[in-house]
Amino acid sequence: MTVLSGKTGVGKTTFACEYSLDLAEQGVRTLWGSFEMPLPRICRTLLHQFAGEQLYLQTPMRVAAWASAFQHEIPMFFINTHGRPSEKEVFLALEESVKRDAVEHVILDNLQFMMGCTGSQGIEDKFQRQDRFVERLRAFATDTGAHLTLVVHPRKVDSDQLLTISSLYGGGKIGQEADNILLVQEEVDTAVPKKYLQVVKNRYDGTVGKMDLHFNRSRMSFKPSSRSLEALQAASEAID
Repeated sequence: MTVLSGKTGVGKTTFACEYSLDLAEQGVRTLWGSFEMPLPRICRTLLHQFAGEQLYLQTPMRVAAWASAFQHEIPMFFINTHGRPSEKEVFLALEESVKRDAVEHVILDNLQFMMGCTGSQGIEDKFQRQDRFVERLRAFATDTGAHLTLVVHPRKVDSDQLLTISSLYGGGKIGQEADNILLVQEEVDTAVPKKYLQVVKNRYDGTVGKMDLHFNRSRMSFKPSSRSLEALQAASEAID
């Protein structure tokens, strides 16, 4: 299980989209569950990243061609739920998709919206519920063999303060259960704000460190463009 966190507005969901897309392009069958951001917006982001160009500037035919290429090339599925479903509904959807679609990787964005952590329960009860929920997610990943990536909000910290494992919202269970913890960090006390991905926990390999992130807004991407629509269409025609 991988936990991805970062401050509000730092780009957690955008990064999670590209991270999941990169794995799906390598053949990893992926399930997306977005509980905070509407699913159509997630799909637009994924398609924008896949195309590597500003689709709103393109003709409807070109956009349709990119959408067709995505549908045929990318083994990605979606939980069609937005908001705060019940715990039973979440796990039923996960289990059904893993069985039906042979899903290998699940993205859940995000933990707090999934379980309604902003509800009216007392603070202690919120943390206990989150710990139980995380424990059940971990058991699901272990039992099914699917890798689970969970987006988690951090506690509120000062704008110039970097996150650590202890910054994760809730009790200590999530840090214990996670195999990997990734933090999208942003240094704002420099002349030019610097953003990077920091690996602060890596259970099986042990390697930790950080990688600079350079965001290209026109492509909604953190990586160089590596495809063209014409090449994808030619490959599809060759297969047909």
